[in-house]
Amino acid sequence: MSAAARAEARRKAILARGGDRLAKLTTSARGEDAPAFTPSERPLSNRTVELENFVGEESPSPPLQLPRSTTHSRGQSPFTSAGLGAPPDPSVWSEEQQRQFMHALMGAGLATPPGQPQHPQLSASPSLTSSENVEDPLAKLMASMANFDPQSQGGFPGAPPAQATSPPKPPSCIRKFMPLVHILATWILLAYFVFWKEPAVFDAQTSGALIDRPRWTRWAELAQRNAKGVFGVQWVPFFWAFTTLQVVLHSFRIFSGFDSIRPPTLLQLALPHIPPPFPTLILSGMKYFQMGGMLLDDLAALLFAVGFIVFVAGWVVA
Repeated sequence: MSAAARAEARRKAILARGGDRLAKLTTSARGEDAPAFTPSERPLSNRTVELENFVGEESPSPPLQLPRSTTHSRGQSPFTSAGLGAPPDPSVWSEEQQRQFMHALMGAGLATPPGQPQHPQLSASPSLTSSENVEDPLAKLMASMANFDPQSQGGFPGAPPAQATSPPKPPSCIRKFMPLVHILATWILLAYFVFWKEPAVFDAQTSGALIDRPRWTRWAELAQRNAKGVFGVQWVPFFWAFTTLQVVLHSFRIFSGFDSIRPPTLLQLALPHIPPPFPTLILSGMKYFQMGGMLLDDLAALLFAVGFIVFVAGWVVA
């Protein structure tokens, strides 16, 4: 064989050997099923026995292997049945250790196969068992918002004493009827001044000179003009009596704990993050607004009662 023929044979052998090594690398990278996706290499038509003998090695192509269908058997391992892939190497873990690990991992959800003795199970991880009892953060937040009570003690970490969470208390009967108590007390005070205090002052001013004139005439004149003078409606200290009554009623509400307020939802979320003393000022301001609203309600009830008395007096006189 000439030198040119030997060089050509050597070049072809090197190329063939490089192709075989590339095929081996591809097969090892793709795994066991690589031959199913790559076509089998055809041997070069010009490769001869003399060429193989000359190079000194043979590079047979790997045989085509079809993917084997997995069959489910009764002796399937816990890892395969749980969908965790192939089981570990038996030389590392025994079958019993694998089963105990699966019991601990799945929370003892895998039953022991029949015919096998019961073995002490590994205790589940504390993090796994504790995670089952952890409440939903969103549900916990909504519950704290629903149970927000500014008057209770202890609440959000770092929050001022006025901000706290406690289960809502059902309103008592006295608290339910407090608006009615305000209205009744105002009307009783007005009735006292209309039926007793004002007639007594009128009698003291006139000395009983106009006995034949109906007493309700003075109140009926208020519907048409301002009845001033000796024979009109007399001035009485009703304002101070009404103010004293309001102070007594609101003091009773404060000392009885009936002045608790429930801020809006957005304000409840913002109060723990506002630096002191602003949360206390906000809650105190809301309490004062509540007291002002009740005072306006009492004034409205008072004006209604005065108008009703003037109307009835005009009807009686007519």
